[in-house]
Amino acid sequence: MSTVGFVTIAEAPRDDVIPDIHALLPPDVRIVERGNLNGLGTEEIAALAPDPGEVGIVARLRGGGETLLSQRKILPRMQRLVDELVRDEGADLVVILCGADWSAIDSPVPLVNPGRLFPAVIASLAFGRKLGVIKPSPGQVASEVERYRALGIEAVVTSASPYAGEERLPLVRRAAEELRDAGCELVWMTCIGMDEPMRQVVAEVTGKPVILARSLLGRIVAELVAVRQPARV
Repeated sequence: MSTVGFVTIAEAPRDDVIPDIHALLPPDVRIVERGNLNGLGTEEIAALAPDPGEVGIVARLRGGGETLLSQRKILPRMQRLVDELVRDEGADLVVILCGADWSAIDSPVPLVNPGRLFPAVIASLAFGRKLGVIKPSPGQVASEVERYRALGIEAVVTSASPYAGEERLPLVRRAAEELRDAGCELVWMTCIGMDEPMRQVVAEVTGKPVILARSLLGRIVAELVAVRQPARV
């Protein structure tokens, strides 16, 4: 049996995300989770907010809504959670549930870093085409444009929060209309919190292929655990 550890920048369990990923994995895979915000109070969470001028990363709050976090401030906590999953839970593979780049994290087992994985896959698919990108926060738009420009990709970037309840669907519809009107040929929904109903709205509005972060991540994880080699004796 493989054990896959998931680390979220928010609170675990991520019952809004993990069931969709689990459905893509072999039935004997064991899943364990850790959450960066678990056990923290309101003031402790507020202290993890980005500093002025820092681009924050969006975290879901279990009680509803979202908050912005500083990647720099939470990095030591994320490292500790990875260590716990390997040491205490016997994780064979660790997956970060956030699209930021977590290259600074050390892991003795393979670690899926969406911040390196996602841009590589999307840039290869979008090369020579106009890419539409949907981020969870308006504050992330400018840096995302620059990210893909550096990769030689023309990207039109907009935003729609997946943590706005039912309002997320009108929000993503407006984002999709913007990308449609800009002539985008492929749409990348970057946040792991974005779900299938949001994807369906974007596909309906744009009429173009739409890649959803959680689906892409789940399929990569499925490939990594599809065949477990027998232990050497």
